Amino acid sequence: MPSQQALLATVPTPRAAIVSASSKLPAKPSRQLDRLKYAARLSDLVMLCTMYVSAATAVGISMIFYETGLVAVCAAVLLLVGTGVYAAARGSVFSSFALTACNVLLVVLHIQASHGQLEFHFGVFVLLGMLLMYRDWRVLLFAAGLFAVHHVLFDRLQAMALGVYCTPAPDFLRIVLHAVYVVIQTGVEIFLAVRLRHAAVEAAELLAIVGRIDQGTMIGLDVERIEVSEPTSRTLQAAIAKMGGALREVGIAAAQVDQASEQIVGGTHTLGEHAQELRRTVAVMEEITQSVAEAADTANLARTLARDASSTAQESSHAVSQVEQTMQGISKSSERISEITTMIDGIAFQTNILALNAAVEAARAGDAGRGFAVVATEVRQLAQRAGSAAKDIRGLITESTDRVREGMQLVGAAHGEIDRLADQSQRVSVLIDEISVAAGNQAEIVNRVGEIVGDLDRVTQQSGELVSESSHVADHLQDQAARLNAVVGRFVLS
Repeated sequence: MPSQQALLATVPTPRAAIVSASSKLPAKPSRQLDRLKYAARLSDLVMLCTMYVSAATAVGISMIFYETGLVAVCAAVLLLVGTGVYAAARGSVFSSFALTACNVLLVVLHIQASHGQLEFHFGVFVLLGMLLMYRDWRVLLFAAGLFAVHHVLFDRLQAMALGVYCTPAPDFLRIVLHAVYVVIQTGVEIFLAVRLRHAAVEAAELLAIVGRIDQGTMIGLDVERIEVSEPTSRTLQAAIAKMGGALREVGIAAAQVDQASEQIVGGTHTLGEHAQELRRTVAVMEEITQSVAEAADTANLARTLARDASSTAQESSHAVSQVEQTMQGISKSSERISEITTMIDGIAFQTNILALNAAVEAARAGDAGRGFAVVATEVRQLAQRAGSAAKDIRGLITESTDRVREGMQLVGAAHGEIDRLADQSQRVSVLIDEISVAAGNQAEIVNRVGEIVGDLDRVTQQSGELVSESSHVADHLQDQAARLNAVVGRFVLS
């Protein structure tokens, strides 16, 4: 199949997206207290500004009550200390306590500069309210403790007429009443500070989670490493983690779908190639079927010719047998002719002797036997010619007999060869019959195979149509998987 790797190489897989996006993440997540540091620094700045306002207020009050020098010195010292702490440790726990102490002392300076006027005790409640910015109950408790110590201590020192003021006149019951109000407000503010701190931590954690999620063009779901402590943050973190896990599963499923669709495409291509091979096989089978049919026809023709040749060989053997018999008859006739020529030769010899005797007798008879002598001479010459002809005939008969004998030998050999040829022709005919039967069976088998292959070709054509549809579906599935991978690739999952 085509490679399930050309498309995968162009589509970002979830793991690739995770790796590319993970490089943008910080090595370590910030702690929640670090995220609150900006609020603490802002609170320190507000408290520093409050110090300057409070110092100016203290100087103004002192100008009314004619104690400007001491108040100004104390305010300047507190401003110097507060500014130094702010510059050195802004946003730290120490700075919050130090600036709180400076502001508490400035409120104390207001009360002292006003000779204990009750109206300036409102600064205590104002400052305690402003300390809610720190969202730290410890700072509130520290400030309340300082105010409690100041009220009790200065009230007793004022009662001892040592030149310090907490109220216009020493009154411990009034101080206790003030303490009750301070305790009530401090308790409420501590509750509010705890709630505000939880809300601030929760907001910081939610902002951290949202910041991790929003990564420009990417959406980060890797929030497991963010330290959270609030229920809402934990719930959101767990929900996003579940979403990330679901998207990981979706990414894996999309990758599997992409791989499966690529395998389907490859399988369809392979099946198409197999279909083409099958079509070529069908064409070859048709050629083989035609060749086997022609071979069967040729085998039938060869069987007919072999039978004809076997019949002809048998007829030839029979004819040669007749020729051999005829040659034997000719040989016997030649022997009889030889005997006849021998008898003719004897008759000619006797006739020659008789003619010779007749010529002798005619010579003895003189003139009376002259005519008979001529006849006798003629008869003698005729007898000589007859003898010579008989000798010639004997020679010819002898030669003919020899030739006939040789012919009989040749005919006998030919008869044997023709008999063997007839036997071989018979065996060849039998073999060709068997070949013809086998060729017929093969032709039937090949025809059946051809029918099966034809059926298979039709099924393959139908499968080809299904393969084409499957290929379109697989391509569409790959497109959907690619789009799904692209969507999942926009999320940072790990």
